Amino acid sequence: MKKFGSHRSSGGSIIGALAVLLAATSVAGCASTVKGAAAAGEISLEQLTVGNYPTEPLDVRFSYQHTALDARALALGRLADNVVVGADVDPKFGHNVLALSMDNLATAKATQVLAGAVRPVLESNGMMFGFSTAASTRELPKSRQRDRSGNFNPFDGALGDPEATAFNVTVLQFPDRERARAAADQMEAADFGVSADQNVHIALDKQPDAKAHWRPGIPSMAATMAYGQYAVNVYVAQPKPDLDGLRTLAQQVFAAQLPLLDKAPALSPHEILRLDYDPDEMQRRTLHPKEYLRPHPVSEATHTPRGHLHYVDDQATWNRLLDDNGVDRVSNATMGGQVFRTRDAQAAATLWSGIKQTASGSAEAPANVPDISCSAEPKDKFEEAWYAFDLPASSTVYVCALHYGRYVARVASPQLVDVQQRAAAQYALLAKSQFM
Repeated sequence: MKKFGSHRSSGGSIIGALAVLLAATSVAGCASTVKGAAAAGEISLEQLTVGNYPTEPLDVRFSYQHTALDARALALGRLADNVVVGADVDPKFGHNVLALSMDNLATAKATQVLAGAVRPVLESNGMMFGFSTAASTRELPKSRQRDRSGNFNPFDGALGDPEATAFNVTVLQFPDRERARAAADQMEAADFGVSADQNVHIALDKQPDAKAHWRPGIPSMAATMAYGQYAVNVYVAQPKPDLDGLRTLAQQVFAAQLPLLDKAPALSPHEILRLDYDPDEMQRRTLHPKEYLRPHPVSEATHTPRGHLHYVDDQATWNRLLDDNGVDRVSNATMGGQVFRTRDAQAAATLWSGIKQTASGSAEAPANVPDISCSAEPKDKFEEAWYAFDLPASSTVYVCALHYGRYVARVASPQLVDVQQRAAAQYALLAKSQFM
């Protein structure tokens, strides 16, 4: 297993290469263009005002030591990469309305999206970890009300829009196939039993192994099935209580979800401990102010585009931006930055331009950083997993987006000077990571 720093030398060859870069990109006076042909298009990193932020990759500054807790976070992130988003089912599901990861240390979390009656089932069958997500044709109402009745809560108890069509899918891994099958059967029985005198069993023709039920006159239904070591629960809702429409949608969700699990075979406890902490070396390219890495399935992780989309509200816009520009990896660093890897430098410039168009009011960009744009965003419209400042909803968040090579990065801060320094440091980090 590789460690931070274990696969790179910090010796003279790297220092020499970096010195050549800095020398080749030096300029006269305050100009920000490159002098000399050796590194055309580059700037002198010495021109950048980075404050106290690091500009060296984290694996040069810190040796990572794997732990069981870190491994579980990586397993949760891997599962998120293989759970459907709205567009996988139908492009009309353009709004993300939930993304919840859970593990066996907190099976109570599962009852935030499943019926409270299923918790003993998960515990008795040894649930290892799981991920739940939901998508809708409309945004959820901006209400703080929560349903805590113990019934099925597909949006963490949030009240849904009665005019929307929506679905929730929850995928849970168990230690073996037998316990996954038992859990799926028992989950359905427990949920059915909440209103046994009113619920009716339903069959799904395209997924005959699934067990489903609905309450006549209610515009929603739920279904559960085992798939290898996974138990998959699907909830669907429509504006009207149309059983055929609900059955069809549930089958669509299963049809989109099950093949993704074929790409993510269930993990043994040993395999969980061997998961790569930094796939494709994205974390090392991401601004990381702290001197250590603490993997987290949301805020400190590297995801595929699908995994990333779980954590954005406007999935339709971001899905288009990522797909059109060949993005294959997205990394987040807590209180640091976010980096996208595109197919090539031209795609990175196009993605950066697209991100600029999603921004609100403009803000002053840092001096000497090329290809950068900054904006001032309302806090309640900039809810990002990697951005963790605890601020009132009425606050302003300053956000800068930049690109370098095939990478696009974003940083944020409640202070303009701070975000400018972060952006400069992120640019320098992307430049140096080529050589270190």
